[in-house]
Amino acid sequence: MHGNTVNINVYSDTNDISSISLVVNQLKINDPNIRLKYPLKFKNSEDDIIILQIESVSSTFVREAVKLKEEAFNKIIFVIKKNDAVLISSLVKLGFQSIFVIPFELPKLITHLSEIINLKSDKLKEGKTGGLANDNYDIEGLVGSSKSFKKVIEIIKKISNKTDVYVMILGETGTGKSLIARTIHANSPKKQYPFIDIVCSAIPESLMESELFGYEAGAFTQAESRKYGLLELAEKGTLFLDELGDISLNIQAKLLRSIEKKVIRRLGGVRDIPIYARFISATNKNLELMIEQKLFRSDLFHRLNVIEITLPPLREREEDVLLLTEKFINIYNTQFGKSIDGYDDNVKQFLLNYEWPGNVRELQNSIERAILLTENNTLKIDTFSVLQKRERPQEQSQMFATPILPQFIRLELEYERVGLKELTVLYAKEVLNKAEGKKSKAARLLGISRPRLDSLLEKNKN
Repeated sequence: MHGNTVNINVYSDTNDISSISLVVNQLKINDPNIRLKYPLKFKNSEDDIIILQIESVSSTFVREAVKLKEEAFNKIIFVIKKNDAVLISSLVKLGFQSIFVIPFELPKLITHLSEIINLKSDKLKEGKTGGLANDNYDIEGLVGSSKSFKKVIEIIKKISNKTDVYVMILGETGTGKSLIARTIHANSPKKQYPFIDIVCSAIPESLMESELFGYEAGAFTQAESRKYGLLELAEKGTLFLDELGDISLNIQAKLLRSIEKKVIRRLGGVRDIPIYARFISATNKNLELMIEQKLFRSDLFHRLNVIEITLPPLREREEDVLLLTEKFINIYNTQFGKSIDGYDDNVKQFLLNYEWPGNVRELQNSIERAILLTENNTLKIDTFSVLQKRERPQEQSQMFATPILPQFIRLELEYERVGLKELTVLYAKEVLNKAEGKKSKAARLLGISRPRLDSLLEKNKN
């Protein structure tokens, strides 16, 4: 970054750089200024962003990038035009993580560049991981002032430097397990090495072994060349096993061997290959119950669960909801070129009282949606209509007890005495009251005919 200008230097194996130009043109950033350059020779100018569009790992630009990342403070991004698994794996093994397949990942590349340019730091440091500056995962940057989340932060501070300690992160879906894993990695001595994120549930059982351990050429019919496994690609970095509870017993046994002996053997291989990665695992399942049900190995559980971090659900972090909301508003203001400066009291009350079953991820998605739909500078309650429809009647009555907003109905019932038929009648009566006694309007709101409403009310007169 030079003064108030960011230089983006583009190097390409081909003459077609239209996709990269498209990405830069869609960046909605006024400050700093962005200057797109196409130097004829590869050169290093401190803090420039470098985009390399390559066709193969033998590209001269790959060799130059490897030299550069050892000594410079540049942000290096690779762009490839075909989903070449071998090429991507090779780049990851060389220590690069910012790799985008276009045109499929154009939106991700736009967001990625926006985040880099808007970092407040003057330095955009390219470490060996090739990722964003480690400030992105700074421990102090974790948002939360609730007592339960502060405990999580304290544990992270204590263990980040203990690279030989296995960590297991527990928590419901959407609580931020991946963020915590990346934060531990980014604040450890291993931060200059790769962070390999493996979503275990996303890999079919038939492919899991080859993905984790790799294979040699000729190991099976379609194995035309050697494939490096993810455990091997992690090198001296961090291997994050997300959704650990979805791994089969067969893979569990092989994973346990690798962890205990610190070696892997590729499919079709004849020698053991040492691994030095740190293991961090995460799950939203009750592994202890799965052990009792013979669905998970107790020895693997105890090996991986040396330090346990339990992330509290968002409904137990009331103090953090508005803090997170402000963070997401700032993020999406930048991404969408908006200038939302806050929310009204109805939104505040809704945010604080909603149960957030999807936790932080649901809150983030809701704020993103609200900002996209809002046409003024303040978030209104109607932009959260999707969440309002998901709420159960009893939840709504609790959430808006004081005061009750016009669009809600309070139903306080003894569930052991009120049956479904009685509940239907009571609800219909409340809607009729909201419709000011106008039966045609009430029937339309209830989604039934006027005669059906008359019959419902007539049969159940007290």
